[in-house]
Amino acid sequence: MKEKLRCILFSPNFTYVEGSIYREVSNLDPPLGLISLSAYLIKKSYKTKVYDLNVEIESNIEIPDFLEKLNNVFDLSETIFGISFLTPYVYNSYEIAKQLKLKFPNSKVIAGGAHATFMADEVLDSNNVDIVVRGEGELSLLEIVENKNLETIKGISYRDSKNIHNPDRERIKDINTLPFPSYNQLKMNKYAPILGSYRKLPAANIITTRGCPGKCNFCCRTFGQKVSFKTPNKIIEEIKLLIKDYKVKHINFYDDTFTLSKTRVLDFCNLLILENLNIEWTCFARIDTMNKEILLKMKEAGCYQIMYGVENFNQKILDSLAKGIKVEKIEEVLRLTKKVGIITRVSIMVGNTADTWDTYKANIKALKRLKPDILVSSIFTPIPGSQLYEWAEKNNRLLTKDWSKFAGNNSVMKLDFLSQKDVIKQYQKIYSDYYYNLPYFFRRLKRINNFVEFKMTAKAFFYVLRFIFRK
Repeated sequence: MKEKLRCILFSPNFTYVEGSIYREVSNLDPPLGLISLSAYLIKKSYKTKVYDLNVEIESNIEIPDFLEKLNNVFDLSETIFGISFLTPYVYNSYEIAKQLKLKFPNSKVIAGGAHATFMADEVLDSNNVDIVVRGEGELSLLEIVENKNLETIKGISYRDSKNIHNPDRERIKDINTLPFPSYNQLKMNKYAPILGSYRKLPAANIITTRGCPGKCNFCCRTFGQKVSFKTPNKIIEEIKLLIKDYKVKHINFYDDTFTLSKTRVLDFCNLLILENLNIEWTCFARIDTMNKEILLKMKEAGCYQIMYGVENFNQKILDSLAKGIKVEKIEEVLRLTKKVGIITRVSIMVGNTADTWDTYKANIKALKRLKPDILVSSIFTPIPGSQLYEWAEKNNRLLTKDWSKFAGNNSVMKLDFLSQKDVIKQYQKIYSDYYYNLPYFFRRLKRINNFVEFKMTAKAFFYVLRFIFRK
C-alpha cells in the first residue's frame, strides 16, 4: 500500500540568468522556508514532503516525469501542493503549477513567498493556483491542510467567482515555539553557500529572526517590520543538530540583520564560546548596529566575515534609499571591523535613481580607500512589494514586467541620468575596477589560510573574470 501524503512543497528551479554575477559564483542554498513549513505540519501529524527541483531535476521539461514518479510512490489522492514564488524565478513556479493541474486537476495548488504575497491577483489569475498564502505561512497552511472553510482563514487569497483577499494574519508571537526546519527532507550534501562566504565545508544556513524594522525603499518585507527573535539557546541547539547530523563546520546566518539586538548577539556569542563548538560563522549586519564591543565578542566567538549593505557612499543617495545611515558611520565601522580581524563584505548598488557616472567613480574611489575584503554588486531593482516598485509603476518608470529580469542584473527602470546600457556597463565594470589590480591581489593572497579557501578563491577569481569579459 502506498503511503498517503497530505502535503508536498516544491522549490522551483532557479538557475541564475545570463548576465548575473551570481550565475558565476553561486552554489545552491537550501529552501529554508519550505522545510520550516514542513517541520510545522509534521509536528501537527500531517505527512509532508519537500522537493527542491534544483536538486531533483535538470530542467522544467522533466517536471511531468518527476510528478509521475511521485504518483507511483505515494498516494496523492488527497495531497495539497505548495509552491514557492520568488519574483525572478516566478515563471518556473508557474510551470510547476501548470503541470500539477494537468496531472492532478482536482487537487489544491497553493502559492507562497514574496511574489505571491505582493502579487496575489496576478498569481491567482494564472488559473493554475487556487490559494495564495500571504506572509508568514505556518498557521494559514495548517488551516488549509485541516480543510477549514477558506472564508475563515486569515492571511490567504483565493479564487472563487472572483479573487478574494482575506484579512492579514497576525504574526506568530514566539518563533521559538516552532520546530527546527526539517533538514532531513533535503539532500543536504547538494548545498553550499556562495563562493567567498566560507572557509570550511560542510556549511549550512540558519535564519534566526523574522521581519525587518528597516525602511529601505528597495526592499519588500514579506514578514513586515515587526521582528521576532530566536533565543541564543535555540540557535545553539540548531547548530548542534547540524553538527551532529551533517558534520557542519561553518554557519551562514541569513537574517536580514543578525545584529539587530545587541543583548542577543552578546549572549549568543558568550554561549557559543562556552559550548566550544569549533564552528566558524558569517552574518549580515546593519552599519548602525555595530560597535567595538560587539565586533570583538563576535570575533572571539568565531565570526570571521560580516556582510554590510552599504549600497552607496553618497549621502544624498543613501537618504533617498531611506537607509538611515551616515557615510561617516559606514567608514568608521568598516575600519573597525577590519581592525578586529573580521573580513568585510560590502554590497554596492548601481543604477540608483540619482546615480551618475560621477557617483560611480566616487564609489570606486571610496572602495579603494576603505579596502573591503569582498565586494558584491547588484542593479537597483524595483521588486514587487517595495516602495520603489510602487513609485516606479506610478511614475511610468518600469521598462518591463518580465519578472525574469528582476534578479538584480538587468536595468528595468527608466533613470534620469543613466541609460540602460550605462547601468549594465557599471554593473559589469565595478568588479574589474575594484578587484583586478595588484594591491587587491596581494591582500587576498595574504588572507588564504587553508586549502578550501585557496580553492574557493581560485574559482572566484576565474568566475568573476569570465563574468567581466563575457560578450
